[in-house]
Amino acid sequence: MNDEIKREVLNKVLSTDDWIYIGKDKYRFNNVVIHARFCSNNIRAPYKYKFNINPNTLSANYELWICGSPEIYYLLPNSIICEFYNSPNAYVDKRHPEIKIVSVDTNFHSATYAKGGQSHSLYSYYLSTLT
Repeated sequence: MNDEIKREVLNKVLSTDDWIYIGKDKYRFNNVVIHARFCSNNIRAPYKYKFNINPNTLSANYELWICGSPEIYYLLPNSIICEFYNSPNAYVDKRHPEIKIVSVDTNFHSATYAKGGQSHSLYSYYLSTLT
């Protein structure tokens, strides 16, 4: 099901189904690589979604965060993802220090990525496309 949702959103983002899966949740269209992630709904926190940023994420041109359904997604450029990842106060995964954690709030279109409540507006990336 997650793969079906990713394909549906990729078709929206690119206005075509002419993309190629290249492995590790990455898709290529022309010279652009998109790393696509899906996070399912949490009944206790219906507007909150957690995403990981890892070295594989950083190798793509764009990060596509799909929040619960194909109707809610954010397409972020690599520069924003690098900002989150390289923050000195970024939330670090306890078991894997090379992985950083970002919490997305779809109610406010924001991403909290570092201690002290450091956040970034995602509004301009909401339902964004590359066409």
